[in-house]
Amino acid sequence: MRGFRRRVAVIAGALGALLLLGGCMTVSGQAPGHRGAPGDAAAPGAAHGAGQVGYAHPFVPLPSVSLAPVPDSYDPSADANAAVAAAVAASGADGRPVLLDFGSSWCEDCQALSALVDTPGVNRILARNYHLVTVDVGHYDLNTQLAARYVSLAQSGIPALVLLGPDGTKRDTGDPSAFANARDLDADGFAGTLVDWLYLPSR
Repeated sequence: MRGFRRRVAVIAGALGALLLLGGCMTVSGQAPGHRGAPGDAAAPGAAHGAGQVGYAHPFVPLPSVSLAPVPDSYDPSADANAAVAAAVAASGADGRPVLLDFGSSWCEDCQALSALVDTPGVNRILARNYHLVTVDVGHYDLNTQLAARYVSLAQSGIPALVLLGPDGTKRDTGDPSAFANARDLDADGFAGTLVDWLYLPSR
């Protein structure tokens, strides 16, 4: 009986070790009963095929992602045309879409959208996946020619969000006035919208 308990304890310890390793290790190698052809050599990476079990290897780490700046305010003195051009150029280099945010600091819904941008989840999505440019439109009397290339602010109100692909073309994100009542939005819903926009088809 004592020997039986000892064997159970050993097996339980081994299973515990496997569970601890399972979260960070992959298992590879030849399956039991598998016979390679005469002269076969274990090529690097060959142990990762189907039906391969045996030796443990750590997961290959994912490449780090450089975070883009995420502005959360509107600067009337900024050169908006240059900022948009720089964002489109950066988008062409790394494939991240450009998100234009037309608004102004006096607008309560723009302030609400800025607060959503500052929430950790939304901020992380923007930093990792977008090039965000905030464009101050004043009282609809600033950067109006730039805004008119992409949206009719008289119809959409502010804030108005416009999505551009890496080639600088506008993508269809639905109703342009969807964010004019940003006070009614929540961070989770906005984050979900940003994730959905990443999968919009390009023209």
